[in-house]
Amino acid sequence: MSQSKTTDALEILLRRYVGDDPGRIASFRQEKLNTEIARLIAQLRAEEGLTQSELAKKIGTTQSVVSRLEDADYEGHSLSMLNRVAQALNQKIKLSLEPNNPDIDTVRLAFREVLRRLRLLQGYSVENLANRLDIAPAEVLALEQNDSYRPSPLLLHKISKLYDIPQRRLAVLAGAVRDVPSDLRDHASKFAAMSESFSKLAPEERKELDKFVKFLRSES
Repeated sequence: MSQSKTTDALEILLRRYVGDDPGRIASFRQEKLNTEIARLIAQLRAEEGLTQSELAKKIGTTQSVVSRLEDADYEGHSLSMLNRVAQALNQKIKLSLEPNNPDIDTVRLAFREVLRRLRLLQGYSVENLANRLDIAPAEVLALEQNDSYRPSPLLLHKISKLYDIPQRRLAVLAGAVRDVPSDLRDHASKFAAMSESFSKLAPEERKELDKFVKFLRSES
């Protein structure tokens, strides 16, 4: 008798790569955070048109330090340094503590991935989409990459209109609604579990995107 498929995307990823060992799970999550921070710094720096040396000068350090900050394997991020980087890149840091909720984590991952894939499908660059939504390019990156970012109701409304997806569905995916319907959770889990960070949509990604968007648009 075959085991039933796990529907929680995070559990699928954790079991696939690290198993059930608590230490390895903690390490996996820390590595994921380090990667996200490094990628965000590099992309925001590029958006500002700065080299690593130029950013280093603005925050009073050296190019080698900035290079380490943009290295996915670097584990020495401090809040004071990140705050200096944020100010130099015209950003601000927000901290929040929230109850651990696997359902919310899963749907947020699906939210980020469906927005990224829809942008690629439509052929929008980060700048193109920012113009269409009347937001900064950095906010588009936050929508697609930052699991702690919370879009405003107005921004969700704009995204709803642009992609013809009910705003209520988007609000649940974005984590604005704590009570996640079971059918949405299951569809989001299956979609998120197959997510990959490719620069272009593979045929399999296009197929899964079409199925998930069709489900989102099916809300009466």
